[in-house]
Amino acid sequence: MFRLDARSGAAALALAATLALTASLGASCAGAPPAQRGAAACPPLCPQPAPPPSAAPAGPVVPGTPGEAPAFDPERLTLVLDDPRLAQVQKLVEQEAYAGAAAAMAQALSAPLSPADAAAFRYQLGRLRALAGDPVGAAKEYDAAAAAGGPLADHARFAAADLLARAGQPDAALERARAVTSDVAIADELDRIVAGALADKGDIEGAAARWRAYLARSWPASTWVPEALRFARALLRHPSEDHAEEAIRVTRRVIDEAPGGAGAGEAKEIQDQALSTLPFARRKPFLDLGPADLLARARALLASRQDKEALAVTDALIALPEAQAPSAFACDAFAARGEALGRLRRRAEAADLFGTAIERCGPAAPVAAGVTPAAAGVTPAAGASAPATTSAAPATAGAAPAAASAAPAAGGTPAPRRPETLYNAGRASLRVDRHAEAAARFALLEKEYPDHRLADDARYLGARALLGLGDQAQFVQLLTAMPDDYPSGDMVADGLFELALFEMERGDWAGAVRPLERALERFPHERAYHAAGRLPYYLGRAHIETGSPDKGKALLEQVIRDYPLSFYMALSHARLADVDPAAAQRALSAALERDASAPYTELRSPLFAQPAFTRAVELARQGEAKLARRELDLLGVGGKTAPREVMWASAFLLARSGALPQSYSILRTAMAAPAAVELAGEWVDHYPVGRWRGAWELAYPRPFSGLVAAETKRSGIPEALAYAIMREESAFDPRVASPAQAFGLMQLIVPTAKLVAKPLGLPWSADALKRPEVNIALGCRYLSQLRGQFSDNPLLAIPAYNAGGGAPKRWIAERPSQSFDLWVERIPYEETRLYTKRVMTSLAVYELLYAGAQPGEALRTPLPASPAARSAVANAAP
Repeated sequence: MFRLDARSGAAALALAATLALTASLGASCAGAPPAQRGAAACPPLCPQPAPPPSAAPAGPVVPGTPGEAPAFDPERLTLVLDDPRLAQVQKLVEQEAYAGAAAAMAQALSAPLSPADAAAFRYQLGRLRALAGDPVGAAKEYDAAAAAGGPLADHARFAAADLLARAGQPDAALERARAVTSDVAIADELDRIVAGALADKGDIEGAAARWRAYLARSWPASTWVPEALRFARALLRHPSEDHAEEAIRVTRRVIDEAPGGAGAGEAKEIQDQALSTLPFARRKPFLDLGPADLLARARALLASRQDKEALAVTDALIALPEAQAPSAFACDAFAARGEALGRLRRRAEAADLFGTAIERCGPAAPVAAGVTPAAAGVTPAAGASAPATTSAAPATAGAAPAAASAAPAAGGTPAPRRPETLYNAGRASLRVDRHAEAAARFALLEKEYPDHRLADDARYLGARALLGLGDQAQFVQLLTAMPDDYPSGDMVADGLFELALFEMERGDWAGAVRPLERALERFPHERAYHAAGRLPYYLGRAHIETGSPDKGKALLEQVIRDYPLSFYMALSHARLADVDPAAAQRALSAALERDASAPYTELRSPLFAQPAFTRAVELARQGEAKLARRELDLLGVGGKTAPREVMWASAFLLARSGALPQSYSILRTAMAAPAAVELAGEWVDHYPVGRWRGAWELAYPRPFSGLVAAETKRSGIPEALAYAIMREESAFDPRVASPAQAFGLMQLIVPTAKLVAKPLGLPWSADALKRPEVNIALGCRYLSQLRGQFSDNPLLAIPAYNAGGGAPKRWIAERPSQSFDLWVERIPYEETRLYTKRVMTSLAVYELLYAGAQPGEALRTPLPASPAARSAVANAAP
């Protein structure tokens, strides 16, 4: 069985395979078959009989029979450092004693080895010498690995070139770089190495050509930002006006486009230095940007989440003469400012500003022929003001190119982005509870653009705005007509559910039945995590409430059967257990029994025979997760166009090589994105039993297991809850930092960490929070404190972890008698509402997957949101 219980301890080390599978997957000293792995007990460096030269090396790719694609068997995948002969090497790596590990690896290479093992060990020795601070020695080992041939020969040449360039040996670096073939994924990186080497040799023009090619491609900020700064500095070391201008353009890109402003300080210094060398005539265009350039700069700053800087640029934008009359440019300028205001939580200002944006977008679009009666006939309540957008939908995304945006809305035609501006305007108004204004703006969008992709979204939100005004009749009318007015709209299910939720909240369960039935007819199997099983769950509950318990129980059993371990499956189990405990147990047992013997499709694909996949496997075995991912992207993994079998195999490979966050991101994306449902569909439709268990373990791993077990026990919280929170907060990346300055596995902000850490004598700095042993201890203790505030329903600690402990208390006070299911649906913050559903889903999985067959907290969810509050209300009733 493929398991993903990670070794506890140094989880940040990819070399040590720290987020890897259990040691039982290691190959035995005698090369025993999988069933016997781990049983051998020979010394770490015992000699191995070399296989015959013609023998194919054992590995996870199993050739198919003639006419059959090869298969991927994760149980056959072993890391180089898992080899029993390298036990001492692995021990030293885990201690970060890289010099000692390199010495031990060199000793291992003195024993008789097969050619494949010798090449693999030599490559690993190169990595160890590099980590030990010996770049020239590492390059020598990589040279030897390249000379041995095999799938990683080009990667070894590349590594040697990179190390020699950094060691100040440009000629040697260029020699290795020229020997790398063009079909490997890292070939694109050669531009970076060659550029640096040429610059060191004084060939700035040759270096500039390679840097331009490198920076023209799309790279993560961590890669292109330092290279852009390096390029700009190199240009200034060879003074000329052309070089200064290019340095300014390169640094401007860093200043405007680097996420969160990474590298902006250094870029500004280089830019100022370059500007000072230019004569006034060549400096002036960089200081006085034209309208199109200013707008492009505002958009770039918004895209890189530099909201304060974007707002400052829009100050200048909206003051331009070009922004004073309706035009595409003026529309985009005011929309960009509205987005910046909304992101900075100046929401009332944003709603006001968007009113002007709508005016600047030009005249209303003529009503299209065939406009739906309901859309055209929306009449917002009196008092609705002229429109204003919100940061929830980027106001500048997908706008026309900057040059075209400067053109006026000629001939009285509306600006191209008028519909997006109307939509964002409505959302901005809704954010500040200006419901009449929001309804007017959404109605205008429906009326002018009934066929636009946002029209059904506007119907849904416009109806909610009308309900906020107390206009229940029009709310019901608009949502009831939604399936007919928007037969292919992607918001129809949400609209019908909103209508049913309205009826359920006021106790009219009979009134909820019809919209739920209509929604279920249109969408018989919703898969998105926040909606999977939602419609049959509430329809079942409605039947129970209206005197049809058998129909209701059958629907709850259907959710348990068809939506394994989803949020609504957990609710269904709890509610069915309340009315018929035996039925709940039977439903769950039957589903588990069914899936224990359900057929499991092998992972087979012709792509497993491709050189890129072979290289990815070997890189994974070396612990080179990032390089393995690059090779997998050649097969379509990054673009999510690879076949599902390759996506699954890639997730296994990355997890095994220590890249758990990257592995998890493949599966998480598959579970969330409608376009990737095929990948998620097969395994999420089965419980984690039999052959399906391995897939669930991959998607719901347990890294840092020793730390988590110790800290959850110390804090008195379930292990499953800690893992569920960790999975949601950081995807198990110990060093991640959020834009809100939350850090580490459980995403703690420094003030919260300080309050929790002081009594424990633990550090709380940002750097300390990136250490798993600190972060997990503080996160578990904080969770324990939150659970203590909600002793009658500890699950309320989940929304409290996201929104703060005071928020759920406030929502309970507002709705003391509400059931937990409806209470979650009405959490005012969308982020917290979805967060609660995701974490409860993960909690249910971790409980059943690792904590035994007995239902845990998720499957025993209290029916009231707060039993104590409901009891108090009942006791106070006359």
